[in-house]
Amino acid sequence: MTTIGASLTINGHVTSQEDITIHGRVIGEIAMEQGALLVAPSASIDARIRATRLMIHGTMKGDISAERVELTDTAMVSGTLLSPKVIMREGATFNGAIAAGGRDTVVKPKK
Repeated sequence: MTTIGASLTINGHVTSQEDITIHGRVIGEIAMEQGALLVAPSASIDARIRATRLMIHGTMKGDISAERVELTDTAMVSGTLLSPKVIMREGATFNGAIAAGGRDTVVKPKK
């Protein structure tokens, strides 16, 4: 498991095959071939995300493609969400478009 600390800002492309928790800021692209991505309440993401499982507690702007996406009650998300499984908790804020379909809906990360 990898943790991106609250004082860390990453500009560019992040690729991982293991779980990542982000407390800081990421600008660019995040590609998860395996593992889960957790966006902590203190995190601020401005990126295109391709993941298997994504849980958002913090602020996220960009396009998301994942097998499962959960927006918690503290999530603030804007962009396009493409996933066959979307969970939006009461209190979550979402501004954008959602395309929920079968497993073929998700764009897999390139290896």
